[in-house]
Amino acid sequence: MMHDRIRRMADIVLLSCILIAIWEALSSAIGTRFLPAPIQTVGRLVAMLDNPRFLGDLSATSEAYAVAFCLAMGGGVVLGLTLGSSRVLGATFEPWLHVLVAIPKVTLYPIILLLFGLGDAAKIAFGVLHGLPTVAIMTAGGIRSLSPIYGKVARAMRLKRRSYVWRILLPAVMPEIVAALRICFSLTLLGVLVGEMFASSRGLGHLLMASIGVDDMPTVMAIILLLFLFAGAGSSMLLAAAHRLKG
Repeated sequence: MMHDRIRRMADIVLLSCILIAIWEALSSAIGTRFLPAPIQTVGRLVAMLDNPRFLGDLSATSEAYAVAFCLAMGGGVVLGLTLGSSRVLGATFEPWLHVLVAIPKVTLYPIILLLFGLGDAAKIAFGVLHGLPTVAIMTAGGIRSLSPIYGKVARAMRLKRRSYVWRILLPAVMPEIVAALRICFSLTLLGVLVGEMFASSRGLGHLLMASIGVDDMPTVMAIILLLFLFAGAGSSMLLAAAHRLKG
C-alpha cells in the first residue's frame, strides 16, 4: 500500500515537472506577453490572493459552487435512485437525461436567464444543469447493474422502501456514486464559471472575461492555475476515495 502511494506521488511529481517544462518552453517561444512564464504566473497569483477585491470574487464563486455542487449531487442521487428502481420511469425519463448531457449547455442559457434572471441563482442553476444529469445516469446505471439477490434479501427481511434504500441500495451503489461525484465535481465548477462569464458582475468567471478583455494575460493565467490546482486536488481525493471503496 505504501509502495503504491509513493509510486503515485512520484508519477504526479514527474508529470508536474514535464508540464512546467513544456509551459516554460512555450512561454519562451511565443513571449511572456501572450503566455506568462510559470514563475510569473505564480507571482501574480500570490499577489492576487492578498487583494481584497479578488478574494471577494473568489468567495462569490466558492459559495455559488458549494450550493450548486450539493444540489447537483443530492438531486442527481435521488433522481438516479428513482429512475434505477423503476423500469417505467427509467425508460421514460432517462433518454432525456442523455440528451441533456449531450447538448451544449450554453444553448440553454437563455432559458436559465428567463427563469432565474441575472445573478447568483442563474449561475447556480447552470452549475446544477451541468452536474445533475450525469450523476443521475450513473446512479441509475449502478442500481440496474446490481444482482437481483439484493431485492430478494429485502423481501425476505420484509424491509420497508425507505429501509431498503438506506440499508441496501445506497451502500451497494456507493462506488458508482463516488465516481459520479468525481465527475460532478468538475462539471459543476465548469457550469458555475460559464454562468459567471455570461451573466454576473462578480466571481472568477467574470474576472476571467474582464481580464481577457483588457489583455491581462498574467491574471488570466493565474486564475487558470488556481482553478487547475483546485480541480486537480479535488479529483485526486475523490479518486483515492473511489479506489478505497473498490479495495
